[in-house]
Amino acid sequence: MSEEKTAYYRPVAIRPATLLIIDKRNVPYIVSLDWDMTLGREYPGADTNIRVQSLITGRRHGEFVHDDSDDSFYYIDNNSTNGTYINGVKLPPYNARGSKAYKLWDGDIIRIDRKTLSNPHPESVLIIFSRSFDPEEQWQSFRIPGMTRVTIGRGENNMIRLQDIMASREHAYMIKDERGMFLYDCNSQNGISVNGRQVEGGIQIFNRDVIRIANTLLIVIGNQIYYNHPGEKVGALSVHVRSATVNFGRKTLLNDVRFNADTGDFILILGGSGAGKTTLINAILGNNSPGVKTNGEVILDGLDLYKNFKTMKSQIGLVPQFIDLRLNDKVRQTLMDIAEIKLSSKFYSKEEKQKRVDEILNRLGVKNLENHLIRQLSGGQKKKVSVAAQLVGFQKVFICDEPDSGLDAASRVQQMEILKEIANNGKIVMVISHEPDDAVNSITNEILFTKVLVLAKSSTDNAGHLAFFGSPYDALEYFGVNRLQDIMKEINPDYEGGKGRADYYINKFLTQKGGGFYQ
Repeated sequence: MSEEKTAYYRPVAIRPATLLIIDKRNVPYIVSLDWDMTLGREYPGADTNIRVQSLITGRRHGEFVHDDSDDSFYYIDNNSTNGTYINGVKLPPYNARGSKAYKLWDGDIIRIDRKTLSNPHPESVLIIFSRSFDPEEQWQSFRIPGMTRVTIGRGENNMIRLQDIMASREHAYMIKDERGMFLYDCNSQNGISVNGRQVEGGIQIFNRDVIRIANTLLIVIGNQIYYNHPGEKVGALSVHVRSATVNFGRKTLLNDVRFNADTGDFILILGGSGAGKTTLINAILGNNSPGVKTNGEVILDGLDLYKNFKTMKSQIGLVPQFIDLRLNDKVRQTLMDIAEIKLSSKFYSKEEKQKRVDEILNRLGVKNLENHLIRQLSGGQKKKVSVAAQLVGFQKVFICDEPDSGLDAASRVQQMEILKEIANNGKIVMVISHEPDDAVNSITNEILFTKVLVLAKSSTDNAGHLAFFGSPYDALEYFGVNRLQDIMKEINPDYEGGKGRADYYINKFLTQKGGGFYQ
């Protein structure tokens, strides 16, 4: 392949759904969720798919149900004697079969235990549902000494040293004394969360608690802490905007918009005037406009943005425009300047910034160009450096509002190819564009987007609803059009030159694709 050409369609590995399970053996193990699977205790003749060693778990305690319409999973408690807790809340009975089906989101914590979760039963079971675990991740254990202080962080002097560059050098510490065990944040950059909730200052820690520091999980099991070495985590994004309202709830802007995205997804957002595109972007960013109230969840790799904004704010971000490359600067100098901006000197040393730049140069295959001036690079090489400039930080989700605005056709194609390659490098990229049909591979002419999300304004409640979410080729067939931009003609009202079929497509999606979304 010549230097002028770049491969934009290399495959991206999407992580399967997995369960990390800890039963009375007190050693974590991972089970893949590949289909509908039943959960029960281990006993002679047991016929459940997932069997745990726990006397308080029923023989057929619950079941995991796969919905292939959107590759999601639900959990149902089969009216078990001791019940099931999800994120600290017990699932109530619903009918003779069991509880309502609970849709699982990345990072959900499932417990089979007694009511006092701070004092778990010796036979309790802890299960973490994940779309972001790497089966090859290494796990270590650390035995907590009595009556002492345990330091946690990236620095060499910590008792628990994390191989996670998003962790601070001195991130947190734990103290164990006669009162119990306590965890404190050392004013870290990305904060800490316990059982999915951000912690400010300190908190008491109990057996079976799940601590999150950057990309690392630390699980308290008796007098030990098990923790993983995840590296730079891939993105698994779950968005559920139940409602977005203004005027103290009197006007609804968005109503029940749900979708999942995985690493490598390049998502086009389409919607007419008033359909809620900007509201959706602000909801995903956690940046509500004045007077707007959003009810829902934005979950990335197991953490809820709204509950863990300090931890998440550097990982989901708006890209207002691309950095202009200074033609007389060298490639390495350019990336180091960007590292100085994106990586705070309070948390990252000069050596760590250099290491990060080296990592990105090697990942993109342009390490041999580090001492070249930008003006000496070919067009394909400049694209690579533009991608590298965006990857220097640790953002996992890139949101771009009309990045192709004001550009000529050739520049729009190039801009979209850059965004596609950012997605290919383990990110999620979401784009609002008024010229979506220019997002094609300049060599193969294939559509660059992996997904299309269409918002339409319902005449029933004047709110934006999901009218489609799926592949771009399925979108063309679904709306019966030949171009992506013609989708807008189908859903826009007649006074905007459209066919006014928003309600039709909202109901069609609800019927045909909504089984996994709207139960």
